[in-house]
Amino acid sequence: MLREDKHSAWSRVTGKGVYPVEHAWMLLLPLRRLICPPSLLIRRMGLARSDQVLEIGSGPGYFSPAVARRLTHGRLTLFDSQPGMLAIAERRLKRRRLSNYDIRQGDAKALPFAENLFDAAFLVTVLGETGDAQASLHEAARVLKPGGLLSVTEIKGDPDFVPLDALAILAEKAGLTVARSFGPRFYYTANFRKD
Repeated sequence: MLREDKHSAWSRVTGKGVYPVEHAWMLLLPLRRLICPPSLLIRRMGLARSDQVLEIGSGPGYFSPAVARRLTHGRLTLFDSQPGMLAIAERRLKRRRLSNYDIRQGDAKALPFAENLFDAAFLVTVLGETGDAQASLHEAARVLKPGGLLSVTEIKGDPDFVPLDALAILAEKAGLTVARSFGPRFYYTANFRKD
């Protein structure tokens, strides 16, 4: 019985779908900084200090403290489908004495925010987990201000990986225009602007 439980847990970590909260610690391993450090993502997004930013699929808040720290006159809204992930992220923010954030739980396919609210939104290895990438991109575009930035980062090897070509087509259908993309070959960040 124990072997089946371990196998099942590992399948949930390495398989498609929402990442299990009981393994959130794996998303916070320092080794992750070698692949995509938060400072690199912030540079790629070109965040202004006064931006209102939405982090869709924040998970346990790997990127959240660095982004909140950048927004000295702005605000970060962490959004995730799992309350347990948001609780971990909030603990991480509080430990760093950050207070310029909000926490919201829900479904990325039906964001609980008004239109034209955010200057920027970002997703890191989350889009494929939402269950409907097209609907999620439409919602992200809806809540962005005109000219707002949507940044999507995907890493090859992720079971829910969305290829850049497919993302560009979905983004265009959502009313987003490609602004810039970044490599290396095994992962990318693609930035889009709301028309």
